[in-house]
Amino acid sequence: MATITNTNAASTAASSTAAKAATSKTSLANNFETFLTLLTAQLKNQDPLSPLDTKDFTNQLVQFSGVEQQLKTNDLLSSLTETTKLSAGATAVAYLGKEATATSALAGLSSGGEATWRYELPRSSNSTTLKIVDSQGRTIATKSGETTTGEKTFVWDGKDQSGKAAPAGTYRLEVNAQGGDDRPITGTVRQKGVITGVDLSGNTPTVTIGGAALPLSSIVKIGLQAN
Repeated sequence: MATITNTNAASTAASSTAAKAATSKTSLANNFETFLTLLTAQLKNQDPLSPLDTKDFTNQLVQFSGVEQQLKTNDLLSSLTETTKLSAGATAVAYLGKEATATSALAGLSSGGEATWRYELPRSSNSTTLKIVDSQGRTIATKSGETTTGEKTFVWDGKDQSGKAAPAGTYRLEVNAQGGDDRPITGTVRQKGVITGVDLSGNTPTVTIGGAALPLSSIVKIGLQAN
């Protein structure tokens, strides 16, 4: 079942940013008026025999104006960031239920279930070792992989080296291959599956593929779910 997590998070963040921007502008306007009031008072009450240097006032006014423009620029950038986030969130939601391919080595493992990855070697190897690593960076299991080129599918049965079922969670696949020239070969790992969830609560939207939360930016291919 497709799910969407915290769909109002981005909208709430945008509203909060707008409120902060409004407060900042109000405070800035009040400070600017106070500055002009003090400037006028100083000009009115200056000693005729020792007048104040108007250049100092001009410099202060120029500096204050520069700060004002910088604050306005910051407000605009914040607004653009939130707009971009909302747009990315809308895109992510539109991908729900579609089949996607992402450049990620992560896969989710349910209790008593399996985890699946796809990997590819740019050239043939003499040996290929597949390591399943948990979220703490610990190697849970090691398997032998394919040595020929082309995309391969690897299904992990969810058991560690001792044959015990690994706990549910997110795991990473590492592909270590050695070529005939004894030079290491870097393999490409991908995750492919139906997008079953979207999370907008973080700084960037994530989608759930194969039981793992992946950044929206990691998707390289999208299509209709196969019947």
